[in-house]
Amino acid sequence: MRTNGLILCFFIVLISFPFTGTYARGSDFSDVQIVNAGFSLNYNYGYIGSRSINIPPFLAYLEIGVHEFVTAGPFAAYSRWNYPARTRSFMSLGIRGSFHLSPLINDLTDGSIDERQIDIYASMISGIELRHYGASDTERASDYIDNTRFFLGPVAGVRYYFTDELGVFSEIGRGALGAVTVGMSLRL
Repeated sequence: MRTNGLILCFFIVLISFPFTGTYARGSDFSDVQIVNAGFSLNYNYGYIGSRSINIPPFLAYLEIGVHEFVTAGPFAAYSRWNYPARTRSFMSLGIRGSFHLSPLINDLTDGSIDERQIDIYASMISGIELRHYGASDTERASDYIDNTRFFLGPVAGVRYYFTDELGVFSEIGRGALGAVTVGMSLRL
């Protein structure tokens, strides 16, 4: 929890950093809307052993520009696992805020990242995870109790646009339902 607090403080400092550089066309995120959808990997309930996946960890989120370098928006994720004589399903709901680093990297290093094509970002994700357990017999069902838990975590990602609107992304960190997430992005 201490690490999450430090990362949150670092994220807040980045947001308040005074930007004075000249930025390329497309680096202003204040009026952007991005729809993202993808799959997560490396969740607690893996792909090996007696379990089989019924619905892979799928997520979708919307990013709406709130500042020149900041986007925020809701997310939702769902997954379902089958085990012999029982099932587990997970649903995550919450919000995420992203700080887009490409303009800052260009400014600090005199770099030439094409900010319209490559978007490097750091995000904080916060929400609730609803866990549901099901079993085929009542004796086993009493061993598993549905629960809800709160989570907060950092995410680092990169997005590459093939066109002005369509791209792919990859993220690592405490995602909605996994430590690694890959997917598609659509800039509206």
